[in-house]
Amino acid sequence: MSAIKSRTSHPQKIVQNIINMADIKTITQKDFEFLIELEELLYDRKEEMPDGSYTTSMYKKGLDKIAQKVGEEAVETVIASKNKKDKETIGEAADLIFHLMLLLAEKEIPLHKVIKKLRKRHSKGTHKHIGE
Repeated sequence: MSAIKSRTSHPQKIVQNIINMADIKTITQKDFEFLIELEELLYDRKEEMPDGSYTTSMYKKGLDKIAQKVGEEAVETVIASKNKKDKETIGEAADLIFHLMLLLAEKEIPLHKVIKKLRKRHSKGTHKHIGE
């Protein structure tokens, strides 16, 4: 059965998909500014290493521990995505993004380089991804 036929044979699914699409919000300038501020905070914490900071404690544990945490958060995101509650997936995805940004800061790879690579991959029309 084609994807079009399967979509049109379930009118209730079509309505639900339209409702879900209406819930999608475009990322805002404020969202971008927050990511920039978070990246700056991660670099500041790396330089200043303030006592009592979770970020400081992760930097002190080193790259291996930070990388392990990224892996843990990735697995938790996958598990949460299999559940019906989007709130859990959103929370785990937020943790994953934070820890990925922490890893990048530890390696002194600016987020803009990752975004540039992602844009380059998608601008060619090939949509080449790792593992394909």
